Amino acid sequence: MKILFCRVGSMLHYEGNSESDTIQGGGSHPNENKHEVYNFQNVDGHCYGYVQPSKGIIRVSRIDKHSKDKVDGVLVIWVAKNRNGGTYIVGWYRDATVYSEFQNSKLKERQKYCYNIEAKAENCVLLPADKRTKNVPRAQEQKGFIGQSNVWFADRDNQTVKDYKKEVIDYISKYKKDSGISKINVQVDVEMRKQVEKAAINFVTDHYKENGFSVVSKENENLGWDLNATNGKINLRIEVKGLSQNAISVHLTPNELEKMRAKDNADYRLCVVTNALKKPTLITFIHENGEWISEQSNDIRLSFDDQVSAIASVK
Repeated sequence: MKILFCRVGSMLHYEGNSESDTIQGGGSHPNENKHEVYNFQNVDGHCYGYVQPSKGIIRVSRIDKHSKDKVDGVLVIWVAKNRNGGTYIVGWYRDATVYSEFQNSKLKERQKYCYNIEAKAENCVLLPADKRTKNVPRAQEQKGFIGQSNVWFADRDNQTVKDYKKEVIDYISKYKKDSGISKINVQVDVEMRKQVEKAAINFVTDHYKENGFSVVSKENENLGWDLNATNGKINLRIEVKGLSQNAISVHLTPNELEKMRAKDNADYRLCVVTNALKKPTLITFIHENGEWISEQSNDIRLSFDDQVSAIASVK
């Protein structure tokens, strides 16, 4: 079997850096420049992986002696250091294409970061954090294993290495998705989510403008709300949530929740747009007498399932 081990920085989701998921390790570049942060992002049904090999070149001829520029049908195993020590398998791509040189990505979802490995998302598995228990020996521990380079071909004529490869292949073949569902198999399509969010923002903006408000976007300022709407002495702070379906259940960040629960929240609005892409419907929640009540119906009220942030849904 064609196989390649790739060492990257450690993070939870590999869908881009965020306040709650920042990459650790992975080289000398600043975190925001580490391309592997998008390794398990589903983009149009594909994942585009990045590993930093020595001198920027993956010697694909070591995977398949007949290949020069790229090789197909490779089992790529992603490994990373655990924050408590040791190197472990974090996920894999089956039937991947490995390129000798970096490919320039024009995909906006990857922030134009390059890649040198790709595979269909359905063939990609990112292990949940608590499932990352398969250790990868280091060269200083066992001769022939992964050393200073971030790519390991596991092609040495070493019986211990050969036995380990068989062990890993068996481990992957027996992995059951229902015992630890891969993040990549359940994630919402990134582009679809962006379209829903944009449609919701536009719908709410138009709604308030039609009612005489001047509307200013605050989406990039991390204030805890998306829009400021002003009409005379009325100044509203509006958080917008877009949904593709009818059911109302939205995720609130700690910052958004803090602003919603502040004492001066009389001017705060939570605007939820359901069916945002097809037949948008606006439901606006206002804080009244200790409860968040729909502007459209007194029977529609929010309940909160507090976690690190919160999920708000209709009672």
